[in-house]
Amino acid sequence: KNLEETLEYILDNNVSKNDAFSFLDLMHLSLFSKTIASQDSNQWAMKIAQVIEKHNFHTGQLLLQRKTRYKDKIAIHTIDGDKKIDISYSKLWDDVSKTFLAIKKASNNQKTTIGILSQNQYKSAVVDLACLSYGIRIVPIPLNATREHLIFIIKEANITHLFIGGEKAIQLWNSTKYDDELIIIDINGIGSLQNKSISWEIFHDKFFQNQKYDNLNELSDQDMNSTSTIMYTSGSTSNPKGVKFSQLNIISKRFSRALALPDISNKDKFLCYLPLFHTFGRYFELMGSIFWGATYTFAESPSFNSLLKDFKIISPTIFISIPKRWVQIYELMNSSMDLDLSTKEEINTQLKDITGGSLKWGLSAAGYLDPDIFIFFHDNKINLMSGYGMTEATGGITMTPPNEYVEDTVGRALPGINLKIEKDGELCMRGPYISDGFYKDDDSESFKNGWFYSGDIFKEENGYYF
Repeated sequence: KNLEETLEYILDNNVSKNDAFSFLDLMHLSLFSKTIASQDSNQWAMKIAQVIEKHNFHTGQLLLQRKTRYKDKIAIHTIDGDKKIDISYSKLWDDVSKTFLAIKKASNNQKTTIGILSQNQYKSAVVDLACLSYGIRIVPIPLNATREHLIFIIKEANITHLFIGGEKAIQLWNSTKYDDELIIIDINGIGSLQNKSISWEIFHDKFFQNQKYDNLNELSDQDMNSTSTIMYTSGSTSNPKGVKFSQLNIISKRFSRALALPDISNKDKFLCYLPLFHTFGRYFELMGSIFWGATYTFAESPSFNSLLKDFKIISPTIFISIPKRWVQIYELMNSSMDLDLSTKEEINTQLKDITGGSLKWGLSAAGYLDPDIFIFFHDNKINLMSGYGMTEATGGITMTPPNEYVEDTVGRALPGINLKIEKDGELCMRGPYISDGFYKDDDSESFKNGWFYSGDIFKEENGYYF
């Protein structure tokens, strides 16, 4: 009751930003999420989005809040062989701030759009967070793009600076023979890029030096509804479409997702391999981990054997994946012991040994997973949830609630979204974290009358979507 009264007071009165931000800070704590989730979490999500918009609570404010609260707590792990490298929330904020200043100096006060063409790694994530925090448009580019699509994205999005990282990215870039004016930053310093490029170290040394950054905690307001970032969906026969996202989309989704998963907290650890040029990896894992004050881990490689190594090094509590990885874990269990003859305790012990001993939460999305696999993990104390999402919705749209799995469904609507099914079965959605359209395409039939038309056919029974 007190929380509801406070929320309404903030919405109805001219409270200070600090007071509104303090209230939003409480909302990332599991105790508060549990309290709210027991009530009307959808209404709460909608009203929290209004507070976010009204008081200009953007990515930079969120990251600064976590740095202030968590300081030396580990924000990110990177893995090198059998070693893990720790990066604290304070270190992350410092790297983000310095990278912003380097980008600002490199742009020479011209209109700047940053592109990232890179494998998952800490430096590219820092570039992304720097741009989102300080209001520079940022475009992550899929590593599986064709060279024609890469050129199309660079030109359509008017990218001025391109950060390139990893061998696959370099090969893709070199295949384009692109010779238009563009500033290239070689993240890993491999040095085999076509055209003239700047190494990461020179980029920082050249553009950051002699700049004051003692006032970087004083973040400027951002237009909460303008295009902050563009994410391109792959087109098989036509050019890819750029999905526009605002700060309101990005930040409101984090609070809504927390209300759907109120038991996740700052004690959790993510092991992550999903690419940061897709919404699940970028928003749920990276931004979600920061939102909860948890720890995000860059898996050394997305290969299954490498992930098995990383499980033992990190002992994650959360793992999000396509169905294939969950099937592989199950098959590894089945090949290492007779699941029909083994006791529940023996199975549980073996599963803990494979997954590092602490895994509690899982999500399987972007494909079908047999209900028997879900039930196997549930029976062994891993709450594996089913979900459905699209880029246009900053990722997740539905999810089976914890401990409420229903076979062959993709769950219930997440808080903060309205869903409807048209007469032909097409699922439509609207809400504060739904994109308002495709970049440079105002005539798309997918966005009509405030609704996004998914193109996917659904039916709904008792609040669950099939």
